[in-house]
Amino acid sequence: MRTVKRIVICVLALGMALSLACRKTDGELHDEIAGKTFVRENGGFGGDFTITLDTDDSYRYYEGYLSSYVGFGDWTVEDGTAILTEQGGHHSVYRFAVKDGALIYLADGSDNFLYVNTADGDRFLPEDAN
Repeated sequence: MRTVKRIVICVLALGMALSLACRKTDGELHDEIAGKTFVRENGGFGGDFTITLDTDDSYRYYEGYLSSYVGFGDWTVEDGTAILTEQGGHHSVYRFAVKDGALIYLADGSDNFLYVNTADGDRFLPEDAN
């Protein structure tokens, strides 16, 4: 019985160690998404809703052709979450989980966009993936 317990404990410990080792750091996630444009899977306001994350840690978003507003600001990655802080006229904050190269909108802790009702879990895929 003790041997079985030891084996189970070793397997669990190994699994936890591997999951931690496979998790990307914030710096790795930052580099993975920097310099890319992401397109909302569910469309936008009369066209594509795009978010561009520049390599200089600035960003801009455009909700679609029916909008004359282009949001912009600074972005960072903290605890696996891309945080976009708008510097334009609206001073909003948008949070996205970074998973498999995509941005997943996190409604909790995020402001609403002006024209598109973005739901929790909405995916923004890299432009070249569409």
